[in-house]
Amino acid sequence: MLLADRQALHGAPWRQIVGQEVDGEPLRVWESPAHAPQGPVLVLVHGFEESWESWRPLTRRLPAGLRLFALDLPWRGGSRHRWTDAGTSSTWLERALELLPVRPDAIVAHSFGATTQLELLTRRTRFSAIPTALVAPVYRPHDVPVDPRFFGEAVDRFRGVLADGLRAQLGPRGTRVPPDIVESMIGKVRERVEPHGFLHFYATLSRTPHLPLALVEAPVLIVSGTHDPSAPAAAVDELRCSLPDVRVHQDPGLSHFCQMQQPDQVAEQILAFLTTVGLHHSDEPHHTSKEATKA
Repeated sequence: MLLADRQALHGAPWRQIVGQEVDGEPLRVWESPAHAPQGPVLVLVHGFEESWESWRPLTRRLPAGLRLFALDLPWRGGSRHRWTDAGTSSTWLERALELLPVRPDAIVAHSFGATTQLELLTRRTRFSAIPTALVAPVYRPHDVPVDPRFFGEAVDRFRGVLADGLRAQLGPRGTRVPPDIVESMIGKVRERVEPHGFLHFYATLSRTPHLPLALVEAPVLIVSGTHDPSAPAAAVDELRCSLPDVRVHQDPGLSHFCQMQQPDQVAEQILAFLTTVGLHHSDEPHHTSKEATKA
């Protein structure tokens, strides 16, 4: 069924169900309940300098039969990025998943969050076999050396992602903001995030070629844009060849922030993946709340 024809769009309001401080960092879990309480449980993992709310455009395209949880993680927007003093990003993600009231049936993760989830899949935890959709994963192929050129390119890409992320989060409002104001906002984000945020990002990216991907037990979907510099074709091809059970959807029309900017196409791929791994959901109509329909 085409997403445009689907009437059971997810409209349940979001509510925070967990708020806990771990080693000085707040971890939060938000829930949007399913129309059917026994529906599959889908957990959403945001990227660098994003938040759980970056999933709103996508979740509005998902059917009411899914029970949704969105995590708010230490690399959220506004962070000072000192969280690695108490663990790697995959350690923090595991801690957040432990706070869920139920075990996830599937995980969807974006960008830095996708890289973190990929790393978690290579570890022996109770979450290592969960079907996973990686949206625009950041990954370094093994034949790309960590040298000054790579460092310089990583800095440029990191800054580009910060800028694109801010514009994506502004959405249609961004067209009404003067360009010099937008550039000033981007500058303030960079001032806060660098250098700590970049160093954490760079360290994660540098070790991706050493991940034991052959050990991943979970089925994996990769959704990315053909021309996304943060998820280049060579990186996606290496993931395609290295993961034991993987499906790949690449499209030139998808941006790095496709979960916000092209949510219909991303939702279609995720729903097809859930069906493939045997997670069936109800398509019964869901009454849309004001919160779910606002821009």
